[in-house]
Amino acid sequence: MCSTPVLSGVSYRHGQWRDLVDLTERGLAAPGDIATLSQGGLTRYSVLDGHVRDHFAACAAETLESAGIEPSTVDAVLFFSSTFSSYDDHDDLVGLCRALDMRKALPVGVFQAQCSNFSYALMIATSLIRGQGMNTVLLLGADALDESRAGRLLPAAASVFSDTVLSCVVSTEGNDGYAVEYVGHVVEPDLAVLDPVKQTLRFMDLFAARLERLCTDTYASTGLRPESIDHLVLANLGKPVLRNYAAVAGVPFTRVPTGNIARFGHCFAYDQLITLATLAESGEITTGQLALVLGVGANHLFSSTVLRRL
Repeated sequence: MCSTPVLSGVSYRHGQWRDLVDLTERGLAAPGDIATLSQGGLTRYSVLDGHVRDHFAACAAETLESAGIEPSTVDAVLFFSSTFSSYDDHDDLVGLCRALDMRKALPVGVFQAQCSNFSYALMIATSLIRGQGMNTVLLLGADALDESRAGRLLPAAASVFSDTVLSCVVSTEGNDGYAVEYVGHVVEPDLAVLDPVKQTLRFMDLFAARLERLCTDTYASTGLRPESIDHLVLANLGKPVLRNYAAVAGVPFTRVPTGNIARFGHCFAYDQLITLATLAESGEITTGQLALVLGVGANHLFSSTVLRRL
């Protein structure tokens, strides 16, 4: 047993894979957008058929088995989704707990941080463990874009949304995974009211300043330095965007894993967790190495998580 909360058992599901050209064929993107996406390293995206909740039980069961966690010992199930507040994908969380015999698990929901919902989920999970005496929290996330409500492309064709269901656990019961050593956030409300197109310079300056402050606070709080970071884990955005993030963090871009950009597209708040899983599966991250995980939600919520590979 580890006294530090450990992230493990990442399991995920995607739907039908579609090439980027499908977006132009359906009138959802201009040829110039596809060129920008391709230059950034993106090639395809996922579309889930049916209801995302159809994947919950299998995904969560795989996580528990992989992490060696008995369902009956799960203390809470934390659902996180960018569409939590407007769709109904979350409405059977209690049913999932019952189906997997997680009888004492407290259902909790997170949505406000959007593409950084994973960091809110990790913050709440570790807080429940450290402050409420819990041992195991199951994290369950799901996002499937309703194209009648929102577009697949991020602004400036920075990436393309890819439907995803993901689960993992944060627990004191294991010693194989990632020790969660730090979770921090910085919010900048002024960014929420700035127009990135009409007020580009002001937006970019304030965005970079807050990201830099986040990294500075992280290094100060943890005693780490940029050169201490073995892997800088970011969202699956175009490589030019990620190069800017790495420059602000002071970490060489060679330490940014980019293999999942073409493979998965931008999986809402799940990119970073999937990258942590694929790094472990491939052996690219080794025991004792540090991962600095940065996230940005809705362009005004910035998150930083430090994990150590066990």
